[in-house]
Amino acid sequence: MNRNEENLMPKDAEPGLRDRKKARRRDDIIAAAIDLFERKGVDATTVADIAEACDVSAPTVFNYFGSKDGILVAIVEEGTQRKRESGSRKPRLEGVPLADIVLDLFSEISEETLDIASRRVWRYAEASVIRRPETDLSDRFRKTSRLLIEAIIDRLELYDLCTRAGKPMEITYLATLLYDLWMPCYLTLITDPQTTLADHNAMLSQRITPLLTYVFDDATLTATRLRPTGETA
Repeated sequence: MNRNEENLMPKDAEPGLRDRKKARRRDDIIAAAIDLFERKGVDATTVADIAEACDVSAPTVFNYFGSKDGILVAIVEEGTQRKRESGSRKPRLEGVPLADIVLDLFSEISEETLDIASRRVWRYAEASVIRRPETDLSDRFRKTSRLLIEAIIDRLELYDLCTRAGKPMEITYLATLLYDLWMPCYLTLITDPQTTLADHNAMLSQRITPLLTYVFDDATLTATRLRPTGETA
């Protein structure tokens, strides 16, 4: 190839290739970390272990993520975002009992968190927030929890929810309340190896169904309807 032909090459060809290689390497590091975190535990896994598993140097891992906690944050944040985006495209239930809609939503959330990372990884993350609340990991993990509440709001505000008082339910309050009821069930799921998803869903029903019955009118409870297009909660 002569110099004139080289000048005709797209300027961004090489940077584009570099970007793709960097993205693949980043994905390889995350995949190796997920495997090691699940098999050895987060505490027992070192950056050197992760580097060796994906055939890169430890400094390379640090360059991409800064620390082992940085990898963990990436796993949680990026997995949560992917699940939120895929969840927004799912068809919405309508004309079914409200309890079915809410329990289906939270069962889906629990299953998807275990798709993002193992129980062992989530235990580490939850414990880190308690042990070291001032760290970047804890701060960003709390932000992920807020994103989860926002996802619950996004789903519930699609429905026309009327209370026994004859007034609409404030969706942010409802989403936060339901999240607070879900969390103890979820902690049991990730800390008790004997607890199955079916057990978890049964606990959720016991905690959430009575609240819905007390709060919402019979029409909403029996056959919940989608809110008319363009109408906000």
